[in-house]
Amino acid sequence: MRKSVAIVTGASSGLGAEFVKELSIQRKVDEIWGLARRKDKLELLKAQVSVPLRILALDLLDDSTFRVLEEILRKERPSISFLVNNAGRGKYISFEKEAEKDMAGMMELNMNVPVRMVKLCLPYMERGAHILNVCSAAAFVPLPGLSVYSASKSFLLSFSRSLGKELSSRHITVTALCPYWIEDTEFMENADVHEHPAGVLRASETARQGLKDCCRGKSLSIPGPMGKLTYLGGRFLPLSFLLFMKKVFHA
Repeated sequence: MRKSVAIVTGASSGLGAEFVKELSIQRKVDEIWGLARRKDKLELLKAQVSVPLRILALDLLDDSTFRVLEEILRKERPSISFLVNNAGRGKYISFEKEAEKDMAGMMELNMNVPVRMVKLCLPYMERGAHILNVCSAAAFVPLPGLSVYSASKSFLLSFSRSLGKELSSRHITVTALCPYWIEDTEFMENADVHEHPAGVLRASETARQGLKDCCRGKSLSIPGPMGKLTYLGGRFLPLSFLLFMKKVFHA
C-alpha cells in the first residue's frame, strides 16, 4: 500500500503547528510532512506529535523548493490524503506606505504558492483526499489598511470554490477556512496589530474546526461568531456600514 501523508505549509508555529498536532491526534495518515523555513521550530514540534513528522525546512518563496518537493514526490509516490495550504503573510498598513517588495512577497505567498502546491500535489491525491486552503474572514470584505492582504485572500477563496467544483467528480474536497483574527499566532505581531480586536480566536480551536469541516466535505469553514458576522455582512450590507461598525466595535 502507498504511504498516506498530510502536507502542511507554514507548519513551524501558530495555526500550522496546530494543524500538525490535530492531524496527529486524529491519526488519519501514516506521516505528516511539515514545511516551513525554521528547522528548529519543526524539530520541537516533531517531539510533540505521535505521528511521524518529516521536516522539510524550505522557503516557499524560493523556486528551488518546488523542485525539491517534486523530486521527493516522484521518488516516493505517496498518497496525499491532506494538503493544508496554511502559509501566508499580511501587514496592517496603508497601501501608500507598504513597500513594493513586501506586497510582492505577500501576493506570492498568499496566492501563487497555494496554487502551485495544489498543482504539484494533485497527481498524488486519490478519492477521499482533502485540500484545505487557509483564507481569512478578510476575504469577505475589502479592508482599508489590509487592502492587498484582503484581496489576496479573496483570490484564494474564489480559487478554492471553483477548484472544489472541478474536483468533485474525483471526490476530492476543497475547503476554504476563513477565520477571524487568531490571538495565539505570530500573524498579529507580524501584521503589526498591537491591540486584540473583539472576538479573537484560538489557533487550536480554529485548526480543529477547519479539519472537521474539511473531513465533512464543506466548501467553506468559518469558525467563531465574528467570522460568520463578517461573512453575512459582506453579503447583505453596504461596505460603508460594515466599516463604520468595525470602527465602533474595534472588530
